[in-house]
This record gives sequence, structure tokens and C-alpha cells, in this order.
Amino acid sequence: MIERVYDEKRITDIVMSMFDDVVEDGTSNDCFDLDVDRDCWLSCDNYKALFHVKAFNRTTLDLHCYVPTENRNKSVDYGMMAINWIKENAPEMYKKIITQVPSIYRHIKIYVKKLGFTLEGCYTQSFLKNGELWDLNLFGLKRCDV
Repeated sequence: MIERVYDEKRITDIVMSMFDDVVEDGTSNDCFDLDVDRDCWLSCDNYKALFHVKAFNRTTLDLHCYVPTENRNKSVDYGMMAINWIKENAPEMYKKIITQVPSIYRHIKIYVKKLGFTLEGCYTQSFLKNGELWDLNLFGLKRCDV
């Protein structure tokens, strides 16, 4: 089951549990800007996975996933639930979903490809992790391809 959620404490708990893994070096916790009315937060199976959906512009939605380690055996199922939810529920003006994957996370690159995203570009040496600069891979999925 997937649903839009508004429980700021549960969302914050999950995001903060993964925060150090997904942000650049030197990012402080207070950079997490939670606004459940502005952005859309989707929960799969009662918070076993979270998806943050926000407008990138008037045509494109930006998607970020938070799947705790113990639930990753169903991460593709959860990701497809989120993508299908977006297709069925997002306003028609949104024609595309994008996401960004730092090259240090090869397993996430594989994951988003399993969800149907294609590599569309790259910002070279634009993500600092573990004291090293990594590329930021840009992925896209057209709504009509879902």
C-alpha cells in the first residue's frame, strides 16, 4: 500500500537515520527542510519506504527515495509503487520525473535503472563525499514511459 503522508516526526526519523549516508560532507542536520504541505511524501507499507516528491519546475518532478536497509529487499517494488502513484495522481502538467545519483553509489544507479530511469547527463566532480569529489549522474523518466 502507498499513501501520501504528513507525519513530520516519522518522516524526520527515517530521513535522519540515513542523512549521513546521502548528503555531502559538511552538511548539517538543520539543512533538512521538511514541509509536508509544499512537497509530497509517499509512504509504502506503513513507512517501510519513503519517497520525497517535489516540483523541479512546471514540467518536472524530482524524486528521492529513502529505503532503510532492512526493507531493501522490496525496494524495486516500493519504487514502482511510487512511480505509479505519481503517474496516477500528479497533475497532468508534470511530464517527467528526475533524480540525481552521486557516482559513489553504484548500487543506487542500478536501482533507478530498474525503475525505468535512463541516464541523461552528468555534473562532473560536483558531489563531495568522504573527502573526494564524485560525479552527479542525472536520470530521467518520461511520464508516458511509465
